[in-house]
Amino acid sequence: MGKIIKIKNNDIENILLEVSRQYLVGNLKRPQKLDFIKDTNLEIGITNYYQYSTEVAHFHTEAVEYQYMLSGWTKYLDVETARKNSKDLMKKIEYEFKKGDFFCIEKNTVYAQKSKPNTRILFIKSPSINDKNVVEVNDEILSWYKSKLKTVRKDYDNEESMPKANSLKPAVAVAILNESKKQILMLKRADSGNWTLPGGTVELNENLTDCAIREVKEETGLNIKILDIIGTYTNPNIRTEYSDGEVRREFTIVYYGVSTDNEVKIDEESTEYSWIKFEDIKNYSITTSQIRRIFDIIDFLKTGKKYMR
Repeated sequence: MGKIIKIKNNDIENILLEVSRQYLVGNLKRPQKLDFIKDTNLEIGITNYYQYSTEVAHFHTEAVEYQYMLSGWTKYLDVETARKNSKDLMKKIEYEFKKGDFFCIEKNTVYAQKSKPNTRILFIKSPSINDKNVVEVNDEILSWYKSKLKTVRKDYDNEESMPKANSLKPAVAVAILNESKKQILMLKRADSGNWTLPGGTVELNENLTDCAIREVKEETGLNIKILDIIGTYTNPNIRTEYSDGEVRREFTIVYYGVSTDNEVKIDEESTEYSWIKFEDIKNYSITTSQIRRIFDIIDFLKTGKKYMR
């Protein structure tokens, strides 16, 4: 009689917090932290890249690999062709995969790989054998490794041409003003070149105010205290498209915060910062949705009115 074998989601997720790759099925020789299903014909598992990651150039002599992109963004390079040192050729033999893509790597394909942080891939390899062969690479390929995947974003505001949303992530933004309350702290984003309020998305283990405090600290170096909520912004026609395939719809809480710190230290998500006078906002590259929030902040400071948009 046959049977049904289950590996629980919680067990898989907990293990992936400790290791970057977890096998679920296979003919495995090395000890695994998670019980797996024994099978000589298949290897199945999940690779989770929390940070920017690269895989050493290699090939398999017998096994064929199938991969499904659960999230993120990864690029593969045909190493055999890239060894010819042609920069024009490098562009032609680079393969890009994003969330939802499925692809196959045939045996004896020599490839290198690099992945954006938070990329997760379900992989299937047949047969389940240790036939990995590492190869040496030239300077062109080493340079390719060092060139990290950079996310680019495009913002949409009620546009006919905007793509369909495929993501919803609660986020926060914080209005931080100078002592005179006539200048507001804004950051110039590295991924779009637009100016925005400091903030970011909520993590699973935190509430909204904790997220606001953390994001401002990470992006500006400032310690803040949250004083009030200015507005809630959930317009489904405000969307952000990222180069990794994510199209996120708006869901943002804007807070009013203060800081006694004086020195701003931006992280890699921004290229510069500025204390901008409200009357000068029109001189900066700012999206329509951000301008709407700035006007709401000005009105909040004058009247105390809060917004739901």
